[in-house]
Amino acid sequence: MKIYAGITVFCAVVFLVYDQFSHGVRSPYMTWLFAWPLVFGCGPALIRLAAKLPDPDLLTKDIYHTGVMAMMLSSLLRGVFEIAGTASDYQKILMSAGIALAAAGLLLYGYRSFVGGKAGSL
Repeated sequence: MKIYAGITVFCAVVFLVYDQFSHGVRSPYMTWLFAWPLVFGCGPALIRLAAKLPDPDLLTKDIYHTGVMAMMLSSLLRGVFEIAGTASDYQKILMSAGIALAAAGLLLYGYRSFVGGKAGSL
């Protein structure tokens, strides 16, 4: 959670610096860039700690974190592209891949923590 909190602050600083040099052109994807690590990083960590849920294994964490970072990078790129007045289909693919990876990480966590734990070893 500390890492995601740091990334959240970093993203807010990136927005503030980029906003100074964007000549008044703004993008909601750049403005709300900090929300990705805050909501999808700190949020689940707080829920897991509050509910005293088990820690995810390394593979599950890697898949989920890769998805969150892909969504964040996609948002950053879209913000830069909108401010520059251009677009890219690759950004949309990156966002879709990020959503799919984050969802896969959540599903894997649910399976390994609850279903797999009750059924024995995987």
